Amino acid sequence: MSPLVKRLLLGVLGLVIVVFGGAAGYYVIGDGRWQFWDCMYMTVISVTTVGYGETLVNPPMETVQYARAFTIVLLLFGTGSIVYFASTITAFIVEGDLKNVLFASRLKKRMKRMKDHVVVCGAGSTGRNVIEELLKTNVPVVAIDLDEHVLKEIADDFPKAEYSYLVGDATDDDLMATVNLVSARGLVAALASDKDNLYLAVSGRQTNPGMRIVARCAELSHIEKLKRAGADAVVSPNYIGGMRMVSEMVRPSVVKFLDDMLRDKRAAYRIEDVTINASTDLGSTLKDARILERFGMNVLALRPSESGTWTYNPDGDEKIIPGMTLVVLGSADQVAALRKQVS
Repeated sequence: MSPLVKRLLLGVLGLVIVVFGGAAGYYVIGDGRWQFWDCMYMTVISVTTVGYGETLVNPPMETVQYARAFTIVLLLFGTGSIVYFASTITAFIVEGDLKNVLFASRLKKRMKRMKDHVVVCGAGSTGRNVIEELLKTNVPVVAIDLDEHVLKEIADDFPKAEYSYLVGDATDDDLMATVNLVSARGLVAALASDKDNLYLAVSGRQTNPGMRIVARCAELSHIEKLKRAGADAVVSPNYIGGMRMVSEMVRPSVVKFLDDMLRDKRAAYRIEDVTINASTDLGSTLKDARILERFGMNVLALRPSESGTWTYNPDGDEKIIPGMTLVVLGSADQVAALRKQVS
């Protein structure tokens, strides 16, 4: 329960105590000569400062001992409780509903401005890790999930990130129409159902034929169906989990190195791929490019084209040609600087 809700409940409780306590006080002071409803009515018009007059309400109250003294005490406590309750209601409206409305409006405006972003459908055990990794590497993200609490938690963890979200069913065409999928870099289908991910792959490919689509798949037999439906890559958490367990058994130091690199808080170092543009002035060879000196990164591998073969640990004499893909190890800022140079 939030502190604001606790304050609101405390204010309601205070009002109830004042009204019923005041009515009981008048009833006892009057020694039963006034009905309890009249005592409650006198309490309400007193604490609300309406004050029709005690002779009109409970005659002859002015002649009863301690009645006016009790009224003074009741006014002090009652007025204070009403002021507290009113201020809490105002705070609840301003800090609660109004804040949520402004926050939702800000998310929608940010979503409309987004370009070259990634749409992640599903923020469960798989999708949340996808979202957080993208945000750590400065990739704009629009997330869609039915659980608003998880989406807000991610927003709180990354307050400065270019992140927006929608609460709803990702297979709803009307909802997907608001995420600016045409300008997106990619789509991640990370829903629990393979059928839903299949639908997202088909729908996403029709909307934006040029973006990259990565889909989650629980059953290995569904991988080829997802690829034929439009997914560029399909990831099976069960298969990946098995491979990870084997790696932990036979190459634990390598696994620890990669984990430490992913968790390093000094900088988000990652192994990234960069594609060379036709008009780049990076240089004719890797030696001329001086990627290590200029950008602080090592080239781990390269491939002349998508259909070509990889060259690992390339030497400086390797020629740089348009369409070539470089695999580098560096921080998000270093990779962004290289991409800007070659695009």
